[in-house]
Amino acid sequence: MGRDLVHLNGSVVAPHDAKISVFDTGFLRGVGVFETLRTFNGHPYALREHLDRLWAGAAELDIPQLHSIEIVRQQIAELYKQCGHDELRINIIVSPGDNTDGLFGAEKPTWVLIAKQLHAVPETLYSNGGTAITFAGVRALPHIKTTNYLSGRQGYAHVQAAKANEGFYVDEQGCVCEGITSNILIIRKNTVYDPAAQSLRGITKMGLRTVAEQAGLSWSEQSVTRDDCYTADELLITSSIRLVLPIVQLDGKTIANGKPGLWAQKLLPLYRTFCTKHACADATA
Repeated sequence: MGRDLVHLNGSVVAPHDAKISVFDTGFLRGVGVFETLRTFNGHPYALREHLDRLWAGAAELDIPQLHSIEIVRQQIAELYKQCGHDELRINIIVSPGDNTDGLFGAEKPTWVLIAKQLHAVPETLYSNGGTAITFAGVRALPHIKTTNYLSGRQGYAHVQAAKANEGFYVDEQGCVCEGITSNILIIRKNTVYDPAAQSLRGITKMGLRTVAEQAGLSWSEQSVTRDDCYTADELLITSSIRLVLPIVQLDGKTIANGKPGLWAQKLLPLYRTFCTKHACADATA
């Protein structure tokens, strides 16, 4: 039987013992960045890419870099050994630390690395496809992964009410930007359309691009509307945990024939193999 653990400011503790100060700027002001990743065969996938994005976002919030990739890899390896789970879901959160001056001044950042058992997405969701809804709004600081999720809270309420699997932000221009916790892609006539300019640069999405192009798909970065999604041959979402999930219904409208398309069925196993190979290669290197 495994157990979840937390690496908090240099110490490994049980979740119920992981405590931060009430003066932490992340708690007081909602200032912080995070990353979510997973392991394959016990090794983190795309750790460098996740950390590069984490520290780039942290720099925009004036949070200095705390650890090198080597240190973080050691921390994850330590947690994996102690947790006893087959695979881990890893959440990394960084805040400026305790407020010491003015509204946002802080001196020593808070570092949290949460290791939990990875609960895989049910295979029936891949084979049957998921559902999504759209809602008006944009994510706060959409180019970085901020811990401020208030912009997605209202959308998530609609997701829950509709018993859907995801919600898509739609901006004032009518462009579908991204999911609350995912990137979106549409496929039409063997071309993937990626609303990259309106969304976070997704790490899963970029890995999938390599796999998709190798498999024979073209890739085009351009804006996507609701109608583009409704009339797509295939509609996909990508994320670190769900990987590549086909969406077969959006706002109650059936996408294509209402079943996962041929590309979704082909890309998922290819991407899983790609992730496993690269995670193991990174760990060895």
